[in-house]
Amino acid sequence: MIPGIDTPHGPYAPQVPGPEDMARASELLSDTVEAIARVNHDVWAAKRIAEGWRFGPRRDDDARLHPDLVAYEHLPEAEKAYDRETARVVVAELIRRGLIRPG
Repeated sequence: MIPGIDTPHGPYAPQVPGPEDMARASELLSDTVEAIARVNHDVWAAKRIAEGWRFGPRRDDDARLHPDLVAYEHLPEAEKAYDRETARVVVAELIRRGLIRPG
């Protein structure tokens, strides 16, 4: 359970899937998690490209260069892991809400 904090709008406690939910999402729907991770990267990349960003060997915000503006399969494993984690959260939440019923 994530602790809550006080905000100007009242208490806020982020609602995130627990470790068991995340593991279940990954185990039961690994192909779906990978597909969501891939499209998440493509959406991010398309937005950056539309904003004038290009590939560069090092990130340079002023020049709008980024080393991750490559196809998903060419990303470093750490970047793929970040996209997969985001995808697992989405899948776990869909399972929790009963919107997808694995297997």
